[in-house]
Amino acid sequence: MRVSRRRFLSSILALPFVGLFKPARSVLVLGAGLSGLSVAYELALRGYKVTVIEARDYAGGRVFTLRKPFLNNQYVELGGELIGDGYKRFLKYAKDFSIEFEENQNPVETGGSVANPQRGITSSAILKGRLFAVGTILNENPYGLPEKETMDLPPAILFRHIASVVSELRTNPSKIFDYDRLSLADFLRKRGVSEQMIKLMNISLNYNSIETVSMGGVLWDAVRRVSAGTKPIQIIGGNDRITKALFENSVRLGVKFIFQAEVKRISQNPSSVRVSFLKNGKVETVEADKIVCTIPFSVLREIIFEPNLPESKAKAINELAYTRITKVFLQAERAAWDERNLGAAIWTDTPCERIFNSAGKKGDKFGIFTIWTEGAGAEIPESMNDRERIVWGQREFVKALPFMKGRIQRRATKSWTLDKYARGAYAHFKVGQLASLQPFLKTPVGRIHFAGEHTAEKMPGMEGALESAERVVAEIDSGG
Repeated sequence: MRVSRRRFLSSILALPFVGLFKPARSVLVLGAGLSGLSVAYELALRGYKVTVIEARDYAGGRVFTLRKPFLNNQYVELGGELIGDGYKRFLKYAKDFSIEFEENQNPVETGGSVANPQRGITSSAILKGRLFAVGTILNENPYGLPEKETMDLPPAILFRHIASVVSELRTNPSKIFDYDRLSLADFLRKRGVSEQMIKLMNISLNYNSIETVSMGGVLWDAVRRVSAGTKPIQIIGGNDRITKALFENSVRLGVKFIFQAEVKRISQNPSSVRVSFLKNGKVETVEADKIVCTIPFSVLREIIFEPNLPESKAKAINELAYTRITKVFLQAERAAWDERNLGAAIWTDTPCERIFNSAGKKGDKFGIFTIWTEGAGAEIPESMNDRERIVWGQREFVKALPFMKGRIQRRATKSWTLDKYARGAYAHFKVGQLASLQPFLKTPVGRIHFAGEHTAEKMPGMEGALESAERVVAEIDSGG
């Protein structure tokens, strides 16, 4: 999507006078994901000479809308998906590039949210082989849990425990570091939560393990999710319309993109930076004044730095945890799902973990059903190739929902854990890492600046990626 001439000129005129007429400097941006594209676009607007080096053959990174092989113009988001009305930067780009968006009437969530912890059940469930429609689990107790633990599904009960502490942090923010010393599981044990409930809460937790994730890190994420807003939004046509527009308009501004180029070495001296990358079997080197590195730390830890990074930065890069997520997508006739009042999602104790109805609406012929596995639950599908994983996913889906047998038309899969340029879906903190790693995630090292969702402090997800881009552009443009 091209920016109109009027909008392009107005954006130029809105920039600080000094930024327009300073001598152009050169910047290498490593990674053409959302944060890298935003950095490239914004620096190009300010007159910088920008080159983007990307290992993949496309721009967008973990923002990827999958349209093929699905029927009836349906699509799913392989990666970055959720948007709130607090995503001001993301939605501003949509407006700038004339990309339509609307309130999402079918958001994918299971239970309450930290922003609105009393929302209650929005999910159906499968427990011990029994299917419960939305709301009916309140009348059952298939696991024989204590009465106080039967008011809702495990994810919603967990959110309420977290939300109560988020309220506490508003008056005593530094207490978050006390919670950083606890795993989420130990926090729940201190609150008297049963071991069976803790085990159930660990299913598709959004982290790798309830036993290792920092409670302080969980609160860190929870506070940021509150900032994301309460109204779910969707980009009409898919989230990658934003990244495609950033790419196209960056090219229009003169940004150079080098694709299928794997960065191998990053070096700097007092006056310049150099990046060596492998492309078409040959090592090439480019030089510039500055580097913006948006490569996930899960991948960056394999790249050589010269000179070595400070110990605190190297520790952050080498130890930051990334959530394992593997998905299988099944496009199927949806009438049998809709007539059973299953809503937008099913939370399960089966190998499928969570099943989202990710596309279309009630009355449509098809839906795309996403099997969403995380952490230990992703181990089995991660052990397979794509073809084997699709067969596994379809088998487990039909086993969990026998009425869907014979209705599946199209299939696809994505493992972010196995993606060599991601090695996980997004960053999170293990016990103690909020204190030991977080302060060093975003800090520049000489002429090297760092961006990406893992460096964001105020916002989660895709908006966090843009927050980090905004920060880095300011660092560079101020001469930092």
